[in-house]
Amino acid sequence: MKQWKIILPLGLAAAGAAAALLLMKKPDEAAKAPSAAAKSGAKETPAVPQNLKQGSYSFISGFQDAVTVDMTIGYDPEKFSYAVISEEYLNPSSDSHVAVLWGEDYHVQLEYAAYYQGEGFEALAKHAAEKFKGFTPVRCGANEGFRYLDGDSYSYCLRIPGDEQSYLLVTVIRAAADPEDFAALPDDPAFQAMLASIRFELKR
Repeated sequence: MKQWKIILPLGLAAAGAAAALLLMKKPDEAAKAPSAAAKSGAKETPAVPQNLKQGSYSFISGFQDAVTVDMTIGYDPEKFSYAVISEEYLNPSSDSHVAVLWGEDYHVQLEYAAYYQGEGFEALAKHAAEKFKGFTPVRCGANEGFRYLDGDSYSYCLRIPGDEQSYLLVTVIRAAADPEDFAALPDDPAFQAMLASIRFELKR
């Protein structure tokens, strides 16, 4: 298997159900519980490289008590092209605009998604664990969430700290990568570093 040449940063019914229960714990309980990465022996997310270019993406979260969420992500401009687009999405979306990273081996689409009324991240995780294959809790740097398989793509749902109305949906789509390499992408340290570089800022 080839090594990923990028500088950037999800399983099964029983495992998914157990993982969803972990995500549904109260914050203090979840902090005490061992992480899925620790249980599986996964390595800690590496430090984010300092020579990345920064892409930004802003959106309005919620209707009542709406807030503006500014998201940034680090990427290698020699390996990826970045833009915020409002048409010709890589993955179908009802959003007015999404952020996209075009790469040689794979592409990434980032978009905001609203919770159903009266629900939150824990309910979202529970539904995903029941519906999709490959449900796995993830933590990359300060970012936590879960991933699952949606057809031939990976979908990552990341919690936005302080936002009870929306979360970030990250869809990773294979381009020219070999299927075996793409299957191993979630465990690649450089890809995890890309997810770890994502930052959120809320403006009320």
